[in-house]
Amino acid sequence: MSSGGSAIRGSRVGAGPMGEQYRGFKSERIERHYYCINGHTQSPQFAAHVDPAEIPDMIDCPNCGLPAGQDKKNPPEILKHEPYKTHLAYVKERRTSDEAKALLDEALSSIKDRRAKLAEAAKKQLKEEAARTAAAKAMAAKMAAEKAKAAKAVKPVKPVKPAKVVKAVAKKPAKPVAKKPVAKKPSAKKSAPAKVVRKTAKAAPKAKSTAKKSVVKKSASKVAKKK
Repeated sequence: MSSGGSAIRGSRVGAGPMGEQYRGFKSERIERHYYCINGHTQSPQFAAHVDPAEIPDMIDCPNCGLPAGQDKKNPPEILKHEPYKTHLAYVKERRTSDEAKALLDEALSSIKDRRAKLAEAAKKQLKEEAARTAAAKAMAAKMAAEKAKAAKAVKPVKPVKPAKVVKAVAKKPAKPVAKKPVAKKPSAKKSAPAKVVRKTAKAAPKAKSTAKKSVVKKSASKVAKKK
């Protein structure tokens, strides 16, 4: 049994034979050097068939962000940052004072024309509204005249007198008539003490009758004496 190592150790899948000259075709390239004011050097490569005019003279340094040029002795200086300009300053840079006056006159004339058109439209609208109100008033007057004419044609109806309201008089309730007590006949089944009480109660009317008889006798005797 052999103890040799693997024949493809240290190589990638799909690689060719060992050696850089056998790995493929390498295109021609041009190298340019750029220097910034901070001393950083950059060496990007460009294709050889590219036109030299298309290669930029300055690039941004990836280390500090400042511009870098191809002249090592005179690298590009830092550009001064101008302060913020107003809109009027930019306009003055683009146009002269004569052009500004012409533009201002044109804008003012357009504004005047627009206002005149709006005023005319408002006057026209007011006239239309006045005509509508006049027509509405005439129509209302016509309707009122027709209603008055129709009211005169109809005969007035006499108003019906309302019926008299008769008030109901409440009758006075009749006085209750007191009923005389009816004397009950004595029953034979009652006890002896009850009979005694009833005898005493009936004795009073007899005394009254005797008193009446005596009064009648006295009056009769007086009448006889007078005669």
